[in-house]
Amino acid sequence: MKKLALALLMLLAACSGEQTPAFKTGSYKLADSLNNVPTTVTFSEGGKFNGKVVNYLMGSYTLGKDNSITFSPLASTMMMGPQEAMEAEQNFLQIMPKVKSYKMQGNYLLLITDNGGELLFEPYTPEEDNQ
Repeated sequence: MKKLALALLMLLAACSGEQTPAFKTGSYKLADSLNNVPTTVTFSEGGKFNGKVVNYLMGSYTLGKDNSITFSPLASTMMMGPQEAMEAEQNFLQIMPKVKSYKMQGNYLLLITDNGGELLFEPYTPEEDNQ
């Protein structure tokens, strides 16, 4: 009986604790990108990652404890674009290796860098580009 009571207490404690929303795979668009250049990312099941600024980006990601996230070095195509877009892409490529954790805020994804910088991504449907 004591074991049952202890198990019930542990279950209640676990249920009453604040749960951190789980990471949601899918497509996102950077809400406030440098030079207003569209910056999109897609997280797939199995740890695959791709995105687009000027060039197409690809790599992998790993989720860890306490909402940690790490990215492999990103590979990309090598197209040129307008100066403002290339600046935005270089900025994004420099920030991504510094991302260390994430938070889900509803359907929004917040990536947090090692120095506390934040990248807010909103849900995105790739078909939006064709409208």
